[in-house]
Amino acid sequence: MMKKYICILSTLVLLFTSTSCEKFLDVNKNENDPTSVGVSTLLTASEVTIGRAFSIGTTLGDAMSLYTHQLTGRISSDRYALLGSNIGWNDIYNAITNLDVIIEQGTAESRLAYAGVAKILKAYTFSVMVDTWGDLPYSEHNSFKQGITQPKFDKGSDIYPQLIELIDSGIADINNTTINPSKPANDDIIYKGDLTKWKKAANTLKLKMYVQQRLIKDVKAEVTALLSNPDGLINAQNESFMVTFGPNGATDDRHSGYSIYTAAQRSNEMISPWFYEILKGYNKDIYTGLEDPRIPYYFYNQKSATAAPENQTEYRDGGFISIVFGSTGPFRDGSNSITISLPGIYPVGGRYDDGAGIHINSTSTITPATAGTGAAPQKLITYADRIFLEAELINAGIISGNEAEVFNKGVKASMEQVDYVITNYVKPSQSVPTLATSAKSVAYQEAVAQAFASASASRRLEYIMTQKWIANYGSGATNYVDYRRTNYPVMFDPNNPKHAPEGLFQPPVDGNPLVKPQQAVPVSVSNPYPLTLPWPQGELDLNGSAPPQKSPGAYKPFWLP
Repeated sequence: MMKKYICILSTLVLLFTSTSCEKFLDVNKNENDPTSVGVSTLLTASEVTIGRAFSIGTTLGDAMSLYTHQLTGRISSDRYALLGSNIGWNDIYNAITNLDVIIEQGTAESRLAYAGVAKILKAYTFSVMVDTWGDLPYSEHNSFKQGITQPKFDKGSDIYPQLIELIDSGIADINNTTINPSKPANDDIIYKGDLTKWKKAANTLKLKMYVQQRLIKDVKAEVTALLSNPDGLINAQNESFMVTFGPNGATDDRHSGYSIYTAAQRSNEMISPWFYEILKGYNKDIYTGLEDPRIPYYFYNQKSATAAPENQTEYRDGGFISIVFGSTGPFRDGSNSITISLPGIYPVGGRYDDGAGIHINSTSTITPATAGTGAAPQKLITYADRIFLEAELINAGIISGNEAEVFNKGVKASMEQVDYVITNYVKPSQSVPTLATSAKSVAYQEAVAQAFASASASRRLEYIMTQKWIANYGSGATNYVDYRRTNYPVMFDPNNPKHAPEGLFQPPVDGNPLVKPQQAVPVSVSNPYPLTLPWPQGELDLNGSAPPQKSPGAYKPFWLP
């Protein structure tokens, strides 16, 4: 990021180096001249970059999904070993710089709707950065004109209140009755210029930020005020705060996670067996014997239950094939690109698993081009999220309400969310059955509701956070925050004898039809769980105001007591 500070005048639109190929940016302007870049172009570019930065298929998105045990892979994040590399930091700050241009230019040109949207998006982005890294440059970021080339790292606890003010300022800009020469429309790939939805997202963002601080401060007045007007919050599926992508056309605009389908070697976005076993009903501590109906939407199996793999597999349960987090086993690194299970039609716009077990590559009957559309949105804050936040507040005794009713509403919304995304965004050519109203889904929801009704308060919190985690498959940033502040859902720990007795994780004994019994996998992790991600070393080297590198296992975000 520091290089951007030093040459800020010539790099206002560096963000276009990663997004200029998008059809979203079909403009006839000299993008190398900052004065020629309009707020419309900058808004689209910023939204694309921010959406991609937090999605699976990128280093940052993969890391947070791996740290919350929905993905696994042969990557540095395995065993919590992510070092201080540039994992989205520079791209995110470039997007924020462009948002600053929108705010300044939009205000000067009376395009206050653009300025308001940019402020809300900037507040969201900085809030996630604080949640992820902790302290970071905020007040002196993008201050080259003021002579600041070495911006200080502000405390997260100081940044959050300023973000709330920024959100309120954004809402005020949108509400301003000044005539705007133009307002966001199709250049806004989040809400298509629907400013009412932007205000709902802004208020829901505030609710999210207050809930995340509930362990260190009294937030009752703030959350009660926000929840007293549900219509002012995200209150329906079509109001969810999401960045749209795809499909593939003249340019490749597909969701970053769809890259697992187009990759020649697949080793990054593998499905975590821990996640799979919870959904399958195998976990002995939660939802035992209860199979989640979202499985064929979430995972695509390239092999049938009895088909031979390319090489010996490490973890297999019929057609589901993956590797184990922290594995030191002999089959972890075997090439199984047309064997492993892939992220499904949800959340990356891939393929619904119809049980055919057909592998995907350029010579198969299903190719990367035909497997799916890749036109899945990246979820930032969903309607289901908003409901689960409310359930959490009731559980914590901060607000009053019918906790079970709200929880059940959240579970139902999470099922409907899958259908909504597939129907309105992915638009597959493949026939995909409706999820939410299916007999399996209804039975699952009833069983989950019964378990919740008879649970203790702490167990109910576990159910709330586990269902929110399941619903947020592909949204690692949300899950990473929730796990650190609630300790739920329970994550796989190779050092826990209950999870890996004598350092061995046992796949389903009869899960591999070619190797019975299936061998246990040796696992180990020496690094502590990262409470924040390490700062990029390049930032620390170039910024004389930066602190020394942190110890991620000990450096807490400010909202943890």
